[in-house]
Amino acid sequence: MKKLILHSLLFILSKLPLPAIRWLGGVIGLISLKLSKKSAKRLPHNLLITGLATIDTVSDLTIATAKSLGMTLVEAALIAWSHDRKKIEKLSQVDESFYAVKKLIENGQNVVFLTPHIGNFEVAVKYFAYNLPMNIQILYKPSKDNVIEQIMLNGRREANITPVPTNRKGVISLMKHLKAGGCIGILPDNVASGGDGEWVKFFGQDVYATSLAAKICQMPNTHVVIVQNLRTKTGFSSKCIPFNPIENDTHAIMQELYLEIERLVREAPEQYYWSYDRFRHPNNAKPKL
Repeated sequence: MKKLILHSLLFILSKLPLPAIRWLGGVIGLISLKLSKKSAKRLPHNLLITGLATIDTVSDLTIATAKSLGMTLVEAALIAWSHDRKKIEKLSQVDESFYAVKKLIENGQNVVFLTPHIGNFEVAVKYFAYNLPMNIQILYKPSKDNVIEQIMLNGRREANITPVPTNRKGVISLMKHLKAGGCIGILPDNVASGGDGEWVKFFGQDVYATSLAAKICQMPNTHVVIVQNLRTKTGFSSKCIPFNPIENDTHAIMQELYLEIERLVREAPEQYYWSYDRFRHPNNAKPKL
């Protein structure tokens, strides 16, 4: 019954125009900020320690960021997961960097998409899948709720999109797919768990970064691009930024990557996922250098 109700509700709401979807998302974001003590504390804290906000501006930026996060979640559920190709294509804009990636894939090159938590990467994945000649596997974090898990999986899947979980089995599948000539997509700015991470600087703060992206960059004949998909007044605007690290050391690559993510975040700081506990010190993390 829960599954049927949620599916029906999402289907009805997906018919709303973009302004209404974003208004709904903004309201949900503000309610979450009010109800979650962790978010209410963490969000302004992160904005202040990164220098993106001052004491005078932090309140306004916190509200804008909370609303943006709510929009991201609702846009994912009502736009990206609705399998409405016409709607996604109508709302999405790309530049010449997208067509450069398309040419790489058409020429049989391996392409890895790094999609930081900026704007709405869920919409970008769908647009790319609809318009690029690729078969892509994407990493995702499974939900503990079985109904929500099925909604996410059904929404993310397409004929050429296969979601795989963020565990050892999922990563092995991802790497096999890449080595076989397929494309893959990962979120490169998650906090690592245990000893499999690298301490890097992000807005001057220590972040324990997952090292998977660096290991992929070290693979031969692999083209890595960072996807920035920002929210605009009329929809979404995507850029594909080639990532060609200068160094070949895992730590150095991750630091270069985070500096590039930092540059992209500064273009629209309110569209980054700042309610995430990004600056925590995980158990069993490596010692800081």
